[in-house]
Amino acid sequence: MKIVLKSLIIIAIASACSFGAIHLYENCSKRKENLKEEINNQIHNYIENNSDVVLEKMVKNDGFRNTVKSLSSIGNENITAIVDEYFQNNPQTLENYIRDNASFIANAILETEEFNKIKVENNNTEEESSDDKQPSENPNQKYIDNWEKLSNSDVAPYIGPKDAKIRVVEFFDFNCGHCKATAPIVSAVAKNNPDVKFVFNPLYFMSEHSPYAAKVAMAAHKKGKFIEVYDGIMTLPNMNKESINQILVDEGLDVDEINKMIEEKDIRRGSQDIDALSQVLGINGVPMFFINGEPFYGRSFDDFQNKINSLR
Repeated sequence: MKIVLKSLIIIAIASACSFGAIHLYENCSKRKENLKEEINNQIHNYIENNSDVVLEKMVKNDGFRNTVKSLSSIGNENITAIVDEYFQNNPQTLENYIRDNASFIANAILETEEFNKIKVENNNTEEESSDDKQPSENPNQKYIDNWEKLSNSDVAPYIGPKDAKIRVVEFFDFNCGHCKATAPIVSAVAKNNPDVKFVFNPLYFMSEHSPYAAKVAMAAHKKGKFIEVYDGIMTLPNMNKESINQILVDEGLDVDEINKMIEEKDIRRGSQDIDALSQVLGINGVPMFFINGEPFYGRSFDDFQNKINSLR
């Protein structure tokens, strides 16, 4: 089993670099290779030190469980090859594990003393072209500077108290698979925390129907039906104009009226303003969450609830 775990760690590091924690800092202009290497080391350490939890969750997958069962009948020298072949043919198994446990892995990496030491050293050694050393830069400064626009937008739909102490902001695309996966969790957290403000910024870069869905949702907000339409569109297996319109009908909204509203200046310009803000913030992946001015990478109900409780 140690050999199985060793193979798992190797593949996990490769997957995480393209999918997980590395992505958190891919927009940082001051990142160096030693920072990337340290992240890889921390991912390795996390999986190695939590092997029981990792393997317990992995073997819940039928295909992986059957593969592991077959290992008892062969020699150790063949185990690595079989596990490697399984993950090459079924990469989603490990990707799903990393995605479903992203917050725990990210916290394990980002909160370690070693990681923060490397990050501080990295920032302190960067120099401008004039060779003058610059002070360490807060990676969240651009979010803090734009927090008023993010949390009190004039155009983005929201639910909850307008001036709530705790504010959750999401950037998403209605045609994004990961956004669809987190949508019911976000809705459940919002219903469980009526004192928290949830701000929704629909983007529209993933399909030809995303712009229509984004503007329709903004119009539905004006009619007091945003969360219902948001939940409905997120459940569509094949999102197109006809299926989106059916959601409007199901929620008692007039399709013709909504289509007139989305051509009005405030919604057209509002949608463009949301897209422009996402570019200012350097958001190139969705869903992207912020809670009280800081990026938030949790994806489970408990992740959200624990963070909200910590701010109360």
